Amino acid sequence: MDKSAQISQLSLKYGFILAAVSIVLSLTLHFVNPVLVYTNFMVSIGIFIVFIALLVISGINIRKEIGGFWTFGEAFKAFLIISLILAITATLYNFVLMKFIDPDLPARAAAAIEDAQRAMMAKFGLGNDEIDAALEKGGNMQEKLEPNFKNTFTSFGVSIASYGIISLILAAILKRKEPETFNTFPTEA
Repeated sequence: MDKSAQISQLSLKYGFILAAVSIVLSLTLHFVNPVLVYTNFMVSIGIFIVFIALLVISGINIRKEIGGFWTFGEAFKAFLIISLILAITATLYNFVLMKFIDPDLPARAAAAIEDAQRAMMAKFGLGNDEIDAALEKGGNMQEKLEPNFKNTFTSFGVSIASYGIISLILAAILKRKEPETFNTFPTEA
């Protein structure tokens, strides 16, 4: 098997592993507190850090399995395949979760987000009128969370763009050039 096909195969393997981890983590957090991910910034940051670490580990493992060296392009291809699987899985999971498993989640999450935003703005000393104006300016959060074509497509696009940037950064960090070997033996004349 050539190197490119091997990278594709390993990327698919790690992409599906990370997608399964993502679904298990999301379901666990959903059962603990369905709106936690929407209202707790530290939980979101924690999840982001965990997935960056898992992507790095996956990249290092792929690099080892193909011989320890790969170009920026090969690394980017691997991360892009993994990212595409993660973005598709996350988009489908969120759609199914909000449309069929927990159809009341968009309303509950929107209310929890609004409460959290109100509390944060009150801490900064804003009055009720200013808070109401700021929230009204932000638009209807429930509409933004509803699982419809527009929101699903937008979510997928944002995921792909975000993962694309992360893929570029990780590929630049994890590329490893194969050392050049020199023939040090004298040649006969």
